[in-house]
Amino acid sequence: MTTRSETTRSEEHPGPTVPPRRRARFSARAAAARWPDLLRRWAVPAVAMAVALVAMIAVSGRAPGGVGTVAAAGAVAAALVIAGLRDPRWAFVFLIVATFLRPAIPKILPTTDPFILAFGGLLIATVAWIRGRPDRRVSLGAIECAMALYLLWNVNSIVQEHEYRPILYPLSGQELDLWRYLIIGTGIPFATYLISRIIFRTRESLRFLLLTLLACSAYSALVSILQFHGPRALVWPRYIVLAPAWPERAVGLPNQPEVNGLILIAGYVLALVLIGSERRSRAQRVLLAVIAAACAYAVFLTHTRSIWLDFAVVVVLGMVLGKGYRTGFVVTALGTVSIIAMNWTDFTSSDRTSGGVTSTNEVYDRLNANATAVWAFLEKPWSGWGLGRFVQVNTYRHQQWSPDTPWERGLGIPAHETELGILAELGIIGLLLWLTVLVLLAHRLITAYLRLPPAGITGRPLAFIAVTAFLSLALAGLFVDLRLFDYPSTMVFALIGAAVGAADRLERGTPRDPLAAGRERRAAIRARKLETAAADQPRIGGTEVRNTPA
Repeated sequence: MTTRSETTRSEEHPGPTVPPRRRARFSARAAAARWPDLLRRWAVPAVAMAVALVAMIAVSGRAPGGVGTVAAAGAVAAALVIAGLRDPRWAFVFLIVATFLRPAIPKILPTTDPFILAFGGLLIATVAWIRGRPDRRVSLGAIECAMALYLLWNVNSIVQEHEYRPILYPLSGQELDLWRYLIIGTGIPFATYLISRIIFRTRESLRFLLLTLLACSAYSALVSILQFHGPRALVWPRYIVLAPAWPERAVGLPNQPEVNGLILIAGYVLALVLIGSERRSRAQRVLLAVIAAACAYAVFLTHTRSIWLDFAVVVVLGMVLGKGYRTGFVVTALGTVSIIAMNWTDFTSSDRTSGGVTSTNEVYDRLNANATAVWAFLEKPWSGWGLGRFVQVNTYRHQQWSPDTPWERGLGIPAHETELGILAELGIIGLLLWLTVLVLLAHRLITAYLRLPPAGITGRPLAFIAVTAFLSLALAGLFVDLRLFDYPSTMVFALIGAAVGAADRLERGTPRDPLAAGRERRAAIRARKLETAAADQPRIGGTEVRNTPA
């Protein structure tokens, strides 16, 4: 706001008057000078749309019937990654969405999957964003070193010769693409952790991440509920209702109830924390409450005991640590306990579709698979049998947990415990490197939770979201090999990176806004000039004469 004294001075000493013709000439020159900036601003989107159009024309003709629209959407998504080069936050959103939709998008592009293109675009956008800006960089430490060593150990396993080929399905002989497997299960999650530390620096930028993850979870909850209650015609992708891998369970876009459950738990926590961590309108609170309730019900529809265990642990943590957003967790706990008490007979039965938890078939599968992993480690303890070889080992060297366990259970299936799968394929060295990454991440998360301020989405609520997501992922890894699935790990590592980055910036101090610093400096200079002028005023008859502004 202009002060009265400044207005008076501007009226007493007006600036030079510019003739209208000369002013128009100046405007034309200024407009001409802006053309290069406008070209740079709109060139990338224009090129992106052109590439999208060409890709749509080239791909739609090759797509089988019924997926032409999906292929065109994939081409547009790949082109939007190019537009994301101007802003790594948008590139991050494109990667999250492309990874979430990966099982639903057919691989018909001539080069590779859309999510690989999105990942490359994110790397380029991040490098360009921090180039020449030291204030945007982060220091690398023990976590990043452990991640790099674990990645190198995986690469070493890929290039080495092994006894078995990396077969994914023994009956069909389909081989596992090891480089793609490494990028999906390890490379992208590790990279998103580091990039999330770098780019999500403010509340506004953090919204890109949180709202994208919330939207993905809300959609997963929607299709999970429609899978059982309809209308099923609204469900996309169609394999969820036409050919689900587990017809009696909510499989979601991943077509896997365990992975779908992790997505739903993250959405449930996100919605409840967003309701209580900041002031929001009534419509926003109602929408978030609906998303939380839908995610909670969809968790039940997964009919997966390990996911129910994850959900129970998260609810208990919310009741204990959720200061300011505890109410939703308490209501969920009371409602769940009441429903279990009223349906105790069904809960203790072996009927999974009605909520029973005493079925033994899946337990036998995991016991035999774990016994095979331990045997494989004892045979090759240091470097393992090779990345992606567990299915072959479990087919030709299948072990039995005990004489009471049916031998055929778990024959030829992938590892159903992440750490045991790593132990069998990469040996004790690979497992120790992986555990080092997990322990260091847990330490940084706990430190971030304790150091961040208790209020605000960039404070302790963000750390709580990351802690619950990390704990859910770790617990799920006890029942399934998470390296086979990209979205849950990418989601969790991105949240961890955002929380760790917020704690890092708090330790370094909040960077000062250069515009605000300039305004303060100019105000201080003006104040000193006024003081100097006042001190130099002449005195008449011992009385100080001042020019007081009107």
